[in-house]
Amino acid sequence: MKKVLASLFLLSSMLGFVAPASAVVLQGSTYSFYLQGSGSGNVALLLAHFDGIAESGTANGQLLTLNEYETVLSATTSRISITLSGTGDLFPVANETAILAIGSEDALDLDPSSQAVLLDARATLFDLAGNVVDVTDNLVDFAAQPAPWDGTLPAPGSAFGIDEIGGMGIAAITFDFIVSFTAAEVAVPEPGSMLLCGLGLLALAGARRKVTSAS
Repeated sequence: MKKVLASLFLLSSMLGFVAPASAVVLQGSTYSFYLQGSGSGNVALLLAHFDGIAESGTANGQLLTLNEYETVLSATTSRISITLSGTGDLFPVANETAILAIGSEDALDLDPSSQAVLLDARATLFDLAGNVVDVTDNLVDFAAQPAPWDGTLPAPGSAFGIDEIGGMGIAAITFDFIVSFTAAEVAVPEPGSMLLCGLGLLALAGARRKVTSAS
């Protein structure tokens, strides 16, 4: 049975079946996450690899962890998620502004062939217990280049602020980016190839009957 399944898999690729869509972000590439508290002066610039493996560092007296992943939603859409978490309040001064940026120093490295377009970008802020404290509106307008997207939010070398978030026990921030991208072309087999594939199927069926009768 394994041989038959392997042959059918090969046949499906010959017929031009669509493989699962590829990720938009180049795996293993580096990107930066910047955060600052307007009142506390807490500043952190973290560099990490986009590989789904959590990376940690120390800043402002607490351990910070950065992790990320990408989920292909359809043949032409994908969700990119990046989460930074700390061991305490990231913005401890009451009513201070959370200043944030993705890719300000090192942009997300996107596959140039995908021609990704940023459709939706939101930041969700959590407390230590994992409860949602705040969710921003769509931040696409902050992107300097949403189509095609350059992998930064906002523009490279800059940041944006979320007002009056200090003192609310924010311990984690998740950025979710929804992007559309160019779907991979599907190869259409020529009539001669279809005939050869049909003959191959008949041969597989004959081989399968022989194996069954011999058992």
